[in-house]
Amino acid sequence: MKLSTPAAQFASLYDGTPKIIAVGACAGLEAGAVPLRLLRLVRHDGGYLLLSGDAGPEEGEALRTLAIPPAAVRVLWSCDEAARQDAERLLGWWDEAGGPDGAPPQVTGDVFTLLRGLLAQAFGEIDGLHRRNAGLQRTLSTLREEWGRSARLPPEAVELLDALRLSPPRLVFATPRPVGTLPVPLRHGRNPAGAAEIVQRLPSGARGLAGIDLHLDRAPKGSGVLAVALTGVEMGETIAEWTLPFGELRSGWLPLRLPAASTRMDRLLDLRVGAIGVVTEAPRLSLAQAGLLDEYAVAPPARAVGQPAMLALRLWGGLPGLEYGPAAHLAPHPVPDHLVWPLTQPVLAQLRKGREFEATFPWFGLLRGGRILLHPLHGVVTAAHIPLDEVPGAVAVRARAVIDDPRCRSPIACKLVVAPPSLTVDEAEREEGILASSGWMVLEEPRRPLDLSAALSAPWSGPMALHLFTDIPDRGHGLYGRTIFSDFELEIDTRTAWANLPALPVVDGVAATP
Repeated sequence: MKLSTPAAQFASLYDGTPKIIAVGACAGLEAGAVPLRLLRLVRHDGGYLLLSGDAGPEEGEALRTLAIPPAAVRVLWSCDEAARQDAERLLGWWDEAGGPDGAPPQVTGDVFTLLRGLLAQAFGEIDGLHRRNAGLQRTLSTLREEWGRSARLPPEAVELLDALRLSPPRLVFATPRPVGTLPVPLRHGRNPAGAAEIVQRLPSGARGLAGIDLHLDRAPKGSGVLAVALTGVEMGETIAEWTLPFGELRSGWLPLRLPAASTRMDRLLDLRVGAIGVVTEAPRLSLAQAGLLDEYAVAPPARAVGQPAMLALRLWGGLPGLEYGPAAHLAPHPVPDHLVWPLTQPVLAQLRKGREFEATFPWFGLLRGGRILLHPLHGVVTAAHIPLDEVPGAVAVRARAVIDDPRCRSPIACKLVVAPPSLTVDEAEREEGILASSGWMVLEEPRRPLDLSAALSAPWSGPMALHLFTDIPDRGHGLYGRTIFSDFELEIDTRTAWANLPALPVVDGVAATP
């Protein structure tokens, strides 16, 4: 069989545009009815011409013989039995030139028969795409799990290290968002009796205490120092003292650190704050609501939004006696590069549905112990989000997912996405404008947890939202696919988390500041 085409149309036969080859005088297929380019096969000078659309060869235009079949041909359409013979000759040439199993399917009939064939072919491609996508997700999940196992220590060693808490210091207490201010009393000489001081009882003992964060609502103006002392109530001893020059203070979180996590056994601790010097404006500390913790209200008494108040603070803990990072007394960074901030029940209580669905069983909710239920539903991607306020220098977000019901036999895909609060759930699912994503990972079997991790490309400070998604990759019903998310934690970059550099206590009369 001799097959040719006009030289001007030769290149267009081998681009990636999907095409239909119509054999004979086929009619009824309007332009734009299908997103495919129409090619016509006509007899010419003892052979055949392959033309694009209704355009024919110009007079005197050179013809080029085809040695290989055109690319991306979806179907070969013959309108009647007379044209079918030419179509079969073309298929025979196709097998010789392109090899077996390379020819497109053949459809004989009117335009409606053609459209039904194209629709069936499209549905078959969609089903195949779903199967390949599910297989790809399983492969990626298996690969990530294998890499994670090969890079991690044995489970026994991990449990031992966790028991010793040989990990970055963890947040053990945090007040709500500041809602008021309290000026620091100013004096011209330190009073050992503690007069003219702010006294804050800490909701934590001394053992394992690694650092305290105080929030400065407004930095002072003038000359002087901010004096902070940590004392044990039972023994009446001073555990640590910090003296910070006014010129080095800025508004924001002020990190006060110990050279090593405390080994003392004091159960009751007081934080005493005062100012020494001459200023035009005294430093102001932020206040947060004490809520039900009336015993930790600040002295002298203050109120925040009509309720008893306490200083806005955060407490960090670690293994007693362990020096975290280069903790020499005058080290520029006496804390490790990263800290871990677990998300507690009050934070997770802000959980909201990402999409509204109706089901005959519980599919969404916050459970005890900071666990989140997000049961996948047939034919949809279930979603939830947790808004977070004032995230300081986050560089990674981690969580754990598991199928809680041992009767589940369907794989469940899950994903953790970190996004700015302005993004919608659809944009977060498509990963448009997000901060980080764990990617879709597949839970293959019940009771086998999977770690999700989303690493940010740069530290993020400010509000953010954590989006959770679950889906059924094989498009089944996901019976008993009760999926639980837990162990949420943020990893924080200490170099960008605070407005002030970390400060160490006074040692031998020398202020151990950076």
